[in-house]
Amino acid sequence: MGYHMMDGLPGGVYWVFMLFRGVAGFIFPIILLYLVYRFMKGKEGEFLQKSETPLERLKMRLAKGEITKEEYEELKKIIED
Repeated sequence: MGYHMMDGLPGGVYWVFMLFRGVAGFIFPIILLYLVYRFMKGKEGEFLQKSETPLERLKMRLAKGEITKEEYEELKKIIED
């Protein structure tokens, strides 16, 4: 039994390698795009994180308990002026 042009492996298993190559050629770009998306999404889960305004940061500090309500009101007046 001789080898043919598209039958380079014994037992005619060349089609298995062609199938694998086709599947890998389809899945690899999908995985690559997913990784790029995850990288751009960032830690907080927002896509290309927007920059926070000073007032938003101040609200977050109040919510975390870093500042008191009185400090929040004082700083808010400064920011808004």
